Amino acid sequence: MQYFYYMSRLSIEVSSEQHQKIKALAALQGLSLEDYILDKLLNTKDLKDEDAMVELEKLLLERISQAKKSSSSKSLQEITDSVIANQKY
Repeated sequence: MQYFYYMSRLSIEVSSEQHQKIKALAALQGLSLEDYILDKLLNTKDLKDEDAMVELEKLLLERISQAKKSSSSKSLQEITDSVIANQKY
């Protein structure tokens, strides 16, 4: 007797910000989005995630603050050209 297992698909809508947070948390643990989400849904809650999220939020808030304080007279194209010119292959 042969058994056939069909995979089901689950779709949810999240904001871009939520998606980036989930993606970052998964990356911090070296997991794919799918593995991270399944682990969170099917296993008990781990406090390491909350610590990682606090750390990530601190880092992002610092970078946003720094970005708001600084300004550049260069255009995006000039910055891109400069980065490409300074890359060493």
